[in-house]
Amino acid sequence: MLFTETVKGEGRTYFFDMKEASNGKPYLCISESSKNKEGEFERHRTFVFEEDFEKYATAVANAMEAYAGLEKAKAA
Repeated sequence: MLFTETVKGEGRTYFFDMKEASNGKPYLCISESSKNKEGEFERHRTFVFEEDFEKYATAVANAMEAYAGLEKAKAA
């Protein structure tokens, strides 16, 4: 494991894990864990590979900017 960070949200937990593939290249595994109606934990994962890091980071930044604009519009 190259890096790990846990973010606890409302009713779910996110895990950001930077790992190293067998070819030596890093990749990001983003997992979301939450309880279902039966009280069992469900986990969903997304993998982002090194060649897509910049594109992924740009998309997340764009989404956060859009969210900030929505919040600003609500406050007005």
